[in-house]
Amino acid sequence: MNQKLTGSFYTPEELVGYMVDYARQKMRIDSVLEPSAGDGRFIRYLSDFGLKIDAIEIDREKVSALKEGYPNKVALICDDYINYSLNNSKKYDLIIGNPPYISKKSMSDEKRNLSCALIEYFQLPEALFQNLWVSFILGSVKMLNPNGAIFFVLPFEFLQVQYAEKLRGFLETKFNTIEIITFEEKVFEDIEQDVCLVYMSNEYHAKPYVKYTTVQNVKNMNVIFESVIMRNKPLKKWSNCILNDIETESLKRIATQFPLIKDFGEISPGIVTGANSFFILNHKQLNITSESHLVPIIHKSSDLNGKLILTKEAFNEISKTNNTFLLNLNQLPESEFSSELKEYLQLGEKEKIHERYKCSSRKRWYDVPIVKSGDLCFFKRFNTLPRLLVNEPNIHTTDISYNIRLNNKYDKYSFAFCFYNSLTLALCEYNGRFYGGGVGELVPSEFKNTHIPYKEISVDKIVKLNSMFLKKESYTQIIDFVDSEVLALPEDQLEMLKEIRNKYLRRRLKKTDEVLLKEAIVNGGK
Repeated sequence: MNQKLTGSFYTPEELVGYMVDYARQKMRIDSVLEPSAGDGRFIRYLSDFGLKIDAIEIDREKVSALKEGYPNKVALICDDYINYSLNNSKKYDLIIGNPPYISKKSMSDEKRNLSCALIEYFQLPEALFQNLWVSFILGSVKMLNPNGAIFFVLPFEFLQVQYAEKLRGFLETKFNTIEIITFEEKVFEDIEQDVCLVYMSNEYHAKPYVKYTTVQNVKNMNVIFESVIMRNKPLKKWSNCILNDIETESLKRIATQFPLIKDFGEISPGIVTGANSFFILNHKQLNITSESHLVPIIHKSSDLNGKLILTKEAFNEISKTNNTFLLNLNQLPESEFSSELKEYLQLGEKEKIHERYKCSSRKRWYDVPIVKSGDLCFFKRFNTLPRLLVNEPNIHTTDISYNIRLNNKYDKYSFAFCFYNSLTLALCEYNGRFYGGGVGELVPSEFKNTHIPYKEISVDKIVKLNSMFLKKESYTQIIDFVDSEVLALPEDQLEMLKEIRNKYLRRRLKKTDEVLLKEAIVNGGK
């Protein structure tokens, strides 16, 4: 069967052995459940220790093959694990394995209904069910002995995605011991997704804690970083266990001295076209309608690399080689459509643009809702440095950015200047999340609830910072310059903020301090 369809990416043998040994050292085990047996690699390690092993596998051919290899030692059950957990009262000491990662969208109605029944069993919101691994976790909680443990290979996103926040909170009420093991190097080379190990149990008389450990790779499991959270539970994101209690409390204490970004004005995402490549035109396509029905727009943040301020001249330069004109047919009667425009829309229908989700929900599929532009744009996804720039010509953007419309008493140039300080940049990492390849992201609520030390900045300082961006000076120099103007903090607190941010960068980009420093010098404010 196709790996992507089944969500099966088999766990490296070294990692299987490590997980089994880890669990055996942590607890006394009599009964074990492997909820997604696959090719039986967990069973192979477990069967050497005289344990009572049940293994679930949905694929009949795999079950038949496993029965030939383990005729007596293992009870092999061909079933959907979610169905099994819903209809079975048996309990286990250890539930261990690598659940399939299958998006809710890729599942049949029958499979989705089973998972929803499990969500309902625990009286949890249905919205947290977005992937099959969520259901595997809940099914395992249902089938676990009171002093048992769950030990799974899970996508790193489990630690940080917004939809799983209620699941993480629920698990903190069920387990006093949560141990997370992450890897500096990729575990599965064939997929971009990072993974982690999550061990959850109830240690006798233990104070609740979340422990975060980083090891190098599956062949070298020596610990290179470790952190424990005890006082700052429950956590919104387990990924923030990269900071210990002292660092977490210090970051929050410093942050609360300054206002939130949402206090400065209105913030909203940019325009959602439903089909950027169709609705956003280049110079050669402008003959299909009049200029009054075109909206200047930015839809690629890479067009703005190395800029603090977007000027009209800079936008015009970008327009020479990029698609930067949004087709705006709102309020234009069809009777006034040019023949070229009609032909272009027919081409869109031939390519089934009108059937796309956003387009099909509109009264006229080609009427793209136009939202307000902003004084400033924050690009929700970023590489090394989060990006905010002054939007001098009030150009619209797509939903790649959040548009900020400041209250009258604030200066947009000062706001952009103040954004690039160590505290705000560390909070962007703390509040946000990242994806495969190290791309960071902030959703609107996370961006709005980020603190910023705002003050009026003199014109000469803003000119200097803009020059530093244009010259692509290192981001460390940029941050140090802004810090010197806006963060009146003791040196030890300032250094702590820098180290907090570097911790997140090392993990997100999977790079050492030396590499980060070198790239800061070479790439500047990228």
